[in-house]
Amino acid sequence: MSDKNFTCTPPEILAPAGDYDALLAAIKGKADAVYLGVGEFNARQGAKNFTPEDLEAAVDLAHSHGVKVYVALNIPIKQKEMQAALEIIDRAYAAGIDAVILQDLGLLRLLREIYPDLALHASTQMTIHSKAGVDFASGLGTKRVIVSRELSTAELKDIVDHSDVGIEVFVHGALCYSYSGKCLFSSFLHDRSANRGACAQPCRRRYSFLVNGRDIDEKYIGGSYPISCAELCTLPGLDEIVKTGVESLKIEGRMKKSEYVTGSSAAYKAAVEQICRTGEHLSKEEIEAKESELAKLFYRGYTKGFILGEKGVSHPKYSSNYGAFLGRVVDIGRSKSATKLTVQLNEDIHIKDGISLFARERMIGSAINGIITLRGERVKSAKKGEKVGLEISPKTGRAVRIRDELYITTDNELLNTLQKTEMKLIPVSLKAKARKGERFTVEIKTANEAGNETGIEAGNETEYGKTAEFTGDYVVQEAQKAPTTEEQVRRAMESLGGTPFEAVGVEIEADENIFIPVGVLKGTRRQASDLLLEKILKANKKEQKKPDVSDFTALCSTQASSKIGGGSEKAAANVTVKESGKPLLSVEVGKVSSLLRAAEAGADIIYIPISTFEELKSSENEGKLEDLKAGGLELVFILPIVNHDRELEALIPLIEKVRDAGFSIACSSLGTVQLAKTLGIPFVAQKEFNTFNAFTASTFYQAGAYRATLSSELNLSEVKNVCEALETCEGAGQTEIAVYGRELMLITENDLLKPLVDRKLVNKNSDVLLSGQDGSDYPVKREGTRTLIYNSKVLDMLKYVDKLKKYGADVFRLNLSLNSDREVVEITEAYKKALSGKEAMLKAARNVEYTTGHYFKGI
Repeated sequence: MSDKNFTCTPPEILAPAGDYDALLAAIKGKADAVYLGVGEFNARQGAKNFTPEDLEAAVDLAHSHGVKVYVALNIPIKQKEMQAALEIIDRAYAAGIDAVILQDLGLLRLLREIYPDLALHASTQMTIHSKAGVDFASGLGTKRVIVSRELSTAELKDIVDHSDVGIEVFVHGALCYSYSGKCLFSSFLHDRSANRGACAQPCRRRYSFLVNGRDIDEKYIGGSYPISCAELCTLPGLDEIVKTGVESLKIEGRMKKSEYVTGSSAAYKAAVEQICRTGEHLSKEEIEAKESELAKLFYRGYTKGFILGEKGVSHPKYSSNYGAFLGRVVDIGRSKSATKLTVQLNEDIHIKDGISLFARERMIGSAINGIITLRGERVKSAKKGEKVGLEISPKTGRAVRIRDELYITTDNELLNTLQKTEMKLIPVSLKAKARKGERFTVEIKTANEAGNETGIEAGNETEYGKTAEFTGDYVVQEAQKAPTTEEQVRRAMESLGGTPFEAVGVEIEADENIFIPVGVLKGTRRQASDLLLEKILKANKKEQKKPDVSDFTALCSTQASSKIGGGSEKAAANVTVKESGKPLLSVEVGKVSSLLRAAEAGADIIYIPISTFEELKSSENEGKLEDLKAGGLELVFILPIVNHDRELEALIPLIEKVRDAGFSIACSSLGTVQLAKTLGIPFVAQKEFNTFNAFTASTFYQAGAYRATLSSELNLSEVKNVCEALETCEGAGQTEIAVYGRELMLITENDLLKPLVDRKLVNKNSDVLLSGQDGSDYPVKREGTRTLIYNSKVLDMLKYVDKLKKYGADVFRLNLSLNSDREVVEITEAYKKALSGKEAMLKAARNVEYTTGHYFKGI
């Protein structure tokens, strides 16, 4: 697409830096900024990351090449970790980082209080996908929001146009199958929390489907890896993304090799510069060439992603890196020493390059040991389009058949080129002053790439611009023999090798017939550039503040500060208050008949989807509803977990009706929290917010919540830590923990069951299970075109109720949304009995495995 009238400032290219080599690679790739982790408090614990001790050197290296550094501390923080997290940020702040990327709302509020001059970015782990969600994060003090990957460009542009903070989006790399920040799959399968950066990637494994007890052939879903995502590559529609006005384009990959970082950064940097400079996108041939190059660095299929309208983001064929398509085997020759595969090449190939072979539904890796032309000549390389024989080891070759696919995974020539790429340099302009009888002076200023100064004058420097001047001892003399020419001065000024600068402009202010030794010219220029570098490195350095988290406990009091963003002052008309020492019992149900059964069985609080409100207000049920309300039952209407702007707008009339009827709502996204504040309706903060500490819980109380459900990833000791901390917080609301039910593992925008629905293999009443190779079966539900996957095991803490009472939670919650009415009654009555101190038992359901979750182990 071409738009000659379109011009823009290229958005920032933000590259991953999982270690020092990757940081160097990002600088080589001309990235504008990098994001990196320090220690274990980040969402990529599998990366090498940086230690607090070596962070300053990393920041200095980046800044010396004009690259910003964002520290990713984008995980929920446990109550007792908060001090350690502050200490890491304190050292990073002193080292001069440019921003912190955060998921934890409590930590965000602490940092805003302690470091008002530090930029805070809301992580994609906050699951923000609406204008209202961005507004909530902005109200907490964030300067940028990294929105969910599931937004379209139209939604993205709408958010950009209506937000007062910068917006960042992912444009390349691995996709999470779930909405980021809403996944518990790895946590409950392997005790490795994705939300805490330790994902075991269970979605990359083999699964099959059981529908009403019958196995479904994998050919209907395209392969054995139905929930493994392809790699995001937005180069084909990058112009659409750039034209939304986003501030930053983010590349995933803190666990990928350094060459990937250089290659992907360079590809996107060049593309956005062309788009903004000319209004023209890359040609189809250029895109294909770039995609092929990037595929050789990492590839498991490409998707343009939700952002460019592609809903089928999974890649069921294979889930691991297997490279760029090289060709199909058209003939096989076998001997004791080698197997020769005849292939029509789709890519250039060299001896010792690595390939993968898709043989019998599995990938096999091999090196190219020889290349033979059709004339029988042995060559070191072959070009795309040629038909050649590729020699591999005979052991590997035994598995290969005619028509098998080959892929190139290691292109040594490409790797060598990327490794030798020169570092990004800061463009500078220099001015040499050479007046007879005066000391020789060199002034150096940072400049933009066009060679124009960035508007920086001494005493009027911007965040991005610096100037330095050095005057040496040498007094300019009149030439006695050969005068110093202007060209000699210019060459000396431009000779910036060994520095992170490149000269894009040289001005010479000199008298005629002067003499300056070459050593003086270069020495003065060197001193000036050293001063400029020193100034750049010192610009962001700060003094450590050495904060003590205990000094900020007042932040968790709802009385200590005004309501966040003007939160609702209205109390929930039907909030139930617990008796001393006896937690309340809440029950989540999915339909009206279950609500009535749960109420009869003794529930104190009932959660039900807001979609049932009209049915409850019907003439048939209205009398029952009023009776329940009069009897003291607290009724909370659950909003959907995911709400894009169009869905939020559609919810407003219904929420207003719920409010006017005197009921409250339950929120799982920051957009709905903002909406609750705007509409003045009390709300419950659901467990999907990953509330790990009292500061985060109080953030919701200050926004108008009267109850916060703690994360189901906390163990009992950690639950107690939060509850005890909240006891000292004036005006704190209730805390709630889950004690029974199937945990929702993930929610995805991908319509997983659509192929089966289209073939009439699944309907709305079908019992669908995602079956793992270990025999575990995960219930799958279709909500519109979204997919919800639940745990194979059911949480049941009935026999530990007495123990649980000691840990301080106000409300115990049963999630019975997937249970029958009969089961709702049985389970509710059993827990009500146990809460009264009586012995209670539940008959184990057939074919159901039970768990105590993380309560006795944690993550």
